[in-house]
Amino acid sequence: MKYKIWNKQDRLITPIGEVLSKEEIFARYPASAIQGINFIIADQPISMAVFMEFESTKESYKQMGVKITEKMTMQEVLNTITEWEENPPIQESTAEERIASALEFQMLMSLPNADTKEVK
Repeated sequence: MKYKIWNKQDRLITPIGEVLSKEEIFARYPASAIQGINFIIADQPISMAVFMEFESTKESYKQMGVKITEKMTMQEVLNTITEWEENPPIQESTAEERIASALEFQMLMSLPNADTKEVK
């Protein structure tokens, strides 16, 4: 999903099809009216598919390992998040994880089959 910063002027459309004016958005989400607090919206017709505060969202993605720097513009941050979501990092399993999985599978294979037990 592509993102952009809401300009606090445009009407937004919710996932249930409501069209909200800026005044309605400010009434529902009072923090959105505060200068200096920016909100991320979806860059698509259903713009309120997301409505996230920028700084906390940026920090969350940084903690997940997204390469975000302080020199990036807001839109560069959003583009980096989009790129990361569309191409998530592939995590290689460790030797210990592969061994644990093999042992777990071996244990499951050694359990008696429930279909062969007699019902008493």
